[in-house]
Amino acid sequence: MIEVTVVRLNREELNIKTISVSEGTTLEEAVCQAGWSVGNNHKLAVWNVLADPDQPARAGDRIEILPPLTVDPMTARRLREEKNQKPANSLIHGRNGGKHRLI
Repeated sequence: MIEVTVVRLNREELNIKTISVSEGTTLEEAVCQAGWSVGNNHKLAVWNVLADPDQPARAGDRIEILPPLTVDPMTARRLREEKNQKPANSLIHGRNGGKHRLI
């Protein structure tokens, strides 16, 4: 028997269970033994690295059930960049690119 930790990530909380499984148990089987299931849009990861559900679990693995993405990563990056480019107060950055600032 080997011990693995199964972690379920939600938007609101983090659920952690440590279980003992037999040698050769797959990641998906370990998640089922913890009392959870893997949904169609969910992914499995081992120590935050995406993994195949049919991969065998090893001693000390932290199996994570990752929720589906809510925003496309490219869109999120673009929105962050747009937010960082527009200062709330135009006088903070000086006039016409000058190095003297008012605040």
